[in-house]
Amino acid sequence: SEDRPLPKVSIIIPTKDKVDLLKTAVLSLMELTSYPDYEILIVDNNSTESETLDYLADVAKKGVRVLQYPGAFNFSAINNFAVKECATELICLLNNDVEIFSPDWLTELVRVVSVEGVGAAGAKLLWKNNMVQHGGVVLGIDGGAIHTGNRWARDDLGYAGMNHVMRRNSCVTAACLVLRKTDYDALGGMKHVEFPVTFNDVDLCLRLGAAGKEVVWSPQSELYHVESASRGSDELAEKTARAHRELSNMRSAWGKILLADPTYSRNLNRDRAPYE
Repeated sequence: SEDRPLPKVSIIIPTKDKVDLLKTAVLSLMELTSYPDYEILIVDNNSTESETLDYLADVAKKGVRVLQYPGAFNFSAINNFAVKECATELICLLNNDVEIFSPDWLTELVRVVSVEGVGAAGAKLLWKNNMVQHGGVVLGIDGGAIHTGNRWARDDLGYAGMNHVMRRNSCVTAACLVLRKTDYDALGGMKHVEFPVTFNDVDLCLRLGAAGKEVVWSPQSELYHVESASRGSDELAEKTARAHRELSNMRSAWGKILLADPTYSRNLNRDRAPYE
């Protein structure tokens, strides 16, 4: 009802050093976000630079919760750890390399996930040149999963107007993802063994879908995102080997749906960017 207060949201931001990225994310969030009831949890994963440590101490005095996760980098485990520290109805997983520019970004995602039957809401993420970085995720491209819209500008129509249409997806990225804490807990969170760095969000969304919940992408929630700026590329041999393991785990767990994404037409290509 209209009298029901808006649910409080815990915004979880994992980070390690890269203080300039973190400052931009937190400052823009605090200055521009119009949603009335949220908390920020920064999860520090072994930062060592003095400027970062000073900044974390400073924002902690301003009401931001700073948690320490001392283990090896594991995106799934870090978020699982942080969610356990939340007592709110909703959680928002947010990367430290985003920048808020639209005051209603969180209000829109909360509105979407509040609809009965919706389990998760994802945002339209843009590179700083206003090209689309994330317009939802399509499964099965090259046997894995890939973002929609990377060749669309922010205002382009996209395929059949899809760049401006709220729609179901099998998955959306956890760079900006809102869902209920009860749903996250019921699924046991992200799978930290099988998917420590990549595909954890794809797997989480697919398990939400298997539980009967819809995953929805909204073009009305817009943020800037500098993809993977905080953890670097996966070019090194060790990272490449890990990425292959996680892709193999993804195919083992979800092979059938990877071959037939129910939100992507079987008449469209699966060998290059979606909708091309």
